[in-house]
Formats: sequence, C-alpha cells, structure tokens
Amino acid sequence: MAQVLDLSKSVYEICTTYPVIKGLMAENGFAEITEPGRLQTMGRFMTIPKGCDHKGIDLEELKAIFRSHGFTILGDEEPAAAETPADEKPAEAENAPIAQNPEERKALIAQYLERLNDGEDIEAVREDFARNFKDVSGTEISTAEQELIAGGVPMEKVLKLCDVHAALFEGKVSCAPTGAVEETPGHPVWTMRQENDRILAFIHDRVAPDVKRARTLTESSSNEECAGVAAILKADMDAFDEVFVHYKRKEELLFPHLERHDITGPSKVMWGKDDEVRNAVNGAEALLETAYGQYDAGLMAGVADYLDEAIEGTESMASKEENVLIPLSLEHLTATQWTQIAAEENEFGHAFGVNPPSWHADPLELANDKLKEMEAAGAMGENNAEAEEEVISTDGKVKLSTGEFTIPQLEAVFATIPLDITFVDADDKTRYFSHGDTRAFPRPKSCLGRDVYDCHPPKSQEAVRRILTEFKSGKRDCSEFWFEVKDKFLYVRYFAVRDEEGNYLGALETTQDIGPIRALEGENRRGSDS
Repeated sequence: MAQVLDLSKSVYEICTTYPVIKGLMAENGFAEITEPGRLQTMGRFMTIPKGCDHKGIDLEELKAIFRSHGFTILGDEEPAAAETPADEKPAEAENAPIAQNPEERKALIAQYLERLNDGEDIEAVREDFARNFKDVSGTEISTAEQELIAGGVPMEKVLKLCDVHAALFEGKVSCAPTGAVEETPGHPVWTMRQENDRILAFIHDRVAPDVKRARTLTESSSNEECAGVAAILKADMDAFDEVFVHYKRKEELLFPHLERHDITGPSKVMWGKDDEVRNAVNGAEALLETAYGQYDAGLMAGVADYLDEAIEGTESMASKEENVLIPLSLEHLTATQWTQIAAEENEFGHAFGVNPPSWHADPLELANDKLKEMEAAGAMGENNAEAEEEVISTDGKVKLSTGEFTIPQLEAVFATIPLDITFVDADDKTRYFSHGDTRAFPRPKSCLGRDVYDCHPPKSQEAVRRILTEFKSGKRDCSEFWFEVKDKFLYVRYFAVRDEEGNYLGALETTQDIGPIRALEGENRRGSDS
C-alpha cells in the first residue's frame, strides 16, 4: 500500500499514521517533537509546512527525505496553481481572523504558548495574537495551561512561561457580565482588588525606593550606613508577610472552588508563582543573616537582587489576578461559593489594613443554587439518607464499637482534643478536620472532598505523595516533622489508618504546639491547680 503524506494534516495525525515520520523530523530540525506531550499538544494544530516556516527549515529538503523513505507527497503530481501576486491578494483574506470556533481558539492559544515556550520573541507572537483575537477568556487561558501540564510539559517550564504569556494576554481578557456584584464592599473580589491596590503601593512607594537606595551604597560606605539600609530592608521583608496573607487566602479559599469546576491551572501555576515571591524574600533574609551584623555594599547588592525578584513577582501576580484569575472566577463560581469564601476569609486575615464588611449573596441567587444542587443530587440524596440511618440510632447517637456519642458530644470532643486533626481517606481526599481554638493553621471547609495534594503548595506535594504511597504499600505507618513557626514549636505527625485486617483506610494528620511541653521541668504530681 502506498504511503501518502498529506501535508495539510496536523503533525499529530501524520505521526500517528506513520510513526517513522516522528523520527525523521526529530533528526532534521524538530528535536523537540520527542519531548513528553509535545506531539499531543502543539502537534495537534501544527502542520509540517507551518513548522518549517516557523523554524526556518527548507520544506523541499524535508520532503525529499520523506520521499527517500518511500513516501509520496500528496499534490506533488498536480500542476502548481498560478499564484496571485502579493499586491493583488485581497487584504481582507490576509487580515481575517482564523480563530472561528472554540476549538480553533483553544488550538491557537496553545500554539502561542508553545511558541513562547520555544523562545520566540513575544512581539512576533503578540502580533499574531492581536490579528486573531479581540479578547480571550480566563477559561481559555486556564485550559491551555492545563493541557500543557497534562501533555507532559514540565511544571518548571510552565511557571517560566507564565510571566511571558501574562504579558501577551494583558488587557485582552474578557469578563462575563456579572451585574457588578464584585464591586460591592465585602465581596471577595472587591477585597482582593482593595488589597492589590495596597500591595502595589507598598511595592512602588516603599520597597522599590529602599532597594534603589541599597544600590547607591559603594565600597566606601561605612558599616553603619550599610547597617541602616539593612534595617530598612529587613522591615520591608517583614512587611511582605501582609502580601503572603493575601496569597494564602487566595490559595486556600479560591483555588478549591475553581477545582470543583475542573479548573486546576490557577492552583498549579499561580501557587508556584506565589512561592517564587516567598522564596525571593526568604533568600534576602537568609543573605542578611549570614552577615552577622557586618554589612558591605556587595552584600547589600545581593539582597537588592533578591528583593528586585520579589518586586517583579508581586507586580506580575497582581496583573495575573486581575487579568486571569478574577475574570475566570467570576465566570464560574456560584453565589453560594462566593458566600462561603466571604464567610471564611476572617480566619485567614486580610492584608495592609483592609477590613471588608460582611457580605453574602442575594437570597434568590442562593435559593437558585440550592435548587440546582438538589436537582443534580437526585436519588443520591435518598441513598445517603438511608446510609446515615444505619450509622445513627433512633435516639440520634453515633454508635461505635466501644461506645456512643451524640453528634454535639462528638463535635465537642474533637474540638477539645489539644491537637489539630485532619483525616484523608484512602482515595487521598480530605474528609475531616477539627476546629478547635488551638489550630496552628487555618482550614477552610472548601478543602473537604479536595485532593490532599492540592491542599499543599507545589514544592510540598511530592513529599506528601511519597508519604501516602509508603502508607498504602505498608512500608511505613508513621511520618513526623517538627519546626518553628513564629512563636510556636510545631510537632506534625502522619499516621496510616488501617482496619483490623490491615487494610488501608486513610491517613491521620495531627499538629500540636509542643513548646509548652518542651519547657516542662521537674514534676507536678498534684496537678496544675495545686
């Protein structure tokens, strides 16, 4: 059977039909085609002629290589059509947008990201983008990011790419009409924007001038002068904690609700970018600590470099929130979800003196959400009710193998235990957390039912995954950590939870401030009240 190449088809289609073509392309200028996920992402919308034009590869030479391996190029036998002189081509055909439907738009956005990932000049990509798009939705950007990650593009590359494509899409992100509810004081978006205004003022009016001052130091500057600047910069670093309050609330409250709409790009990408800002500030602090009070211009320049990274990252994140995250959230989150976020914000705190009033959605919108929820649940609700009756007796008590509790008693017992308790089931979903006054870290209700890995920053996810994998395999039953956080010395333990037959049921996390315990001396046999 003849092997015919139709070069109008995508690279993905051609390589799927003729796998040998992938190897031939890799050997002749397209080495990136062998990278994980590249064929499944960019290959789906890239053609060989377009790829040759993009990379400056001679198409005719590549076609000759294909022929030498027994392939026929479709259209080679047909006489060439008379070309219309360039100056006679209809202008409208040249300038007409080619993104005509959702699939074409998605493919083009992915193409732009891949081109940027390959190092192409942003202005060239921006020109193509402007020709084909008047605007782009946050959903489209998020989907493109998710497909890059799912296609195997390393997370490090996605994070690096994030800053570049944010510049590409800035000012072009459309927002679905919302009735301006997000402009109401107390709405989580209103609060985010208030904080971002103050964060940018903090960066532009305080940190940037202080960093500039640090760079004016010279070899002739005294240690006293350098120490004075160091003290100012240290105060700036401490003030970054306010920025991190803003980030933490976004990560813990907003991301889980987006994930419930199968939108995972922001939590994977933006959390990683938040950590880059944190790492830059931590790097500046660590460098200052190495000086032991002996400062010089060279060391202060190094501190300034770290803080410049923090400034750039903070500015970039404010832009990402405004141009991608907020439009995306307004498009997808329900009135019920916004109300839940607003109700839990105080537990995480607010930044730079923003003190939002209480807010809740319109009761009619909440009722409509509830109606949709009930309709979606259907018979499932009945089944759950039947199962609950089997666990709870007619007198309202939860029956266990060694006793029983009323629901209020059980709630109170878990709240009284001087430990933060979190339970993760065998499917790695967060199912319960205690809510006592001693919690070291806040937990929002939106984490319930969420993949436990997504409840941790990207840098910690691999460690959590390793622990749970070892629990499931039986390699270990406990893992423990201890560290200082501000004025607390925390002891964190993970336990594998198994039934009587040794089957894995999940993992229990406990966190306790053991500072007071470490400080104990001597004996007290009569109790603390004696």
